[in-house]
Amino acid sequence: MISQKSIPLLSIIGILISVYLTYLHYVPEKLDASFCNISNYLSCSTVNQSSYALLFGIPVALIGIFGFILILYLSKSKSQYTNVALFYSSALGLLFMLYLLIAELFVIKALCILCTVVLLVILAIFLITVKAHGKESLQFLKDIRFE
Repeated sequence: MISQKSIPLLSIIGILISVYLTYLHYVPEKLDASFCNISNYLSCSTVNQSSYALLFGIPVALIGIFGFILILYLSKSKSQYTNVALFYSSALGLLFMLYLLIAELFVIKALCILCTVVLLVILAIFLITVKAHGKESLQFLKDIRFE
């Protein structure tokens, strides 16, 4: 069974893939020669050149780098609410990646293999945090009082 101790390694994998995708975004001439362009449908180039590759003018791969750095930091931190922050950070990352997957499948009509690997990495991180801290994180929200 994958344990919480694997979150730093998964975060580093996410960072490395996101760095590569960011590189491909800023050096578009390398996109066509990328190993993840297998066909018209399995094409990192098609996805990385779409409008969905940017969020408010920022490459989503660059956002991914910072997201995985945050998760890496949280996985090593011992602060009081670190586990709750890790749970909600991974949930947010997973929701964002699912949004991008839906865009790939139904709008762009192409699938980026590396983006799918990033999705699987964040899914693994989220499932680990759900198992380890899900109840605690949901209780945290229930205990918030807006008075």
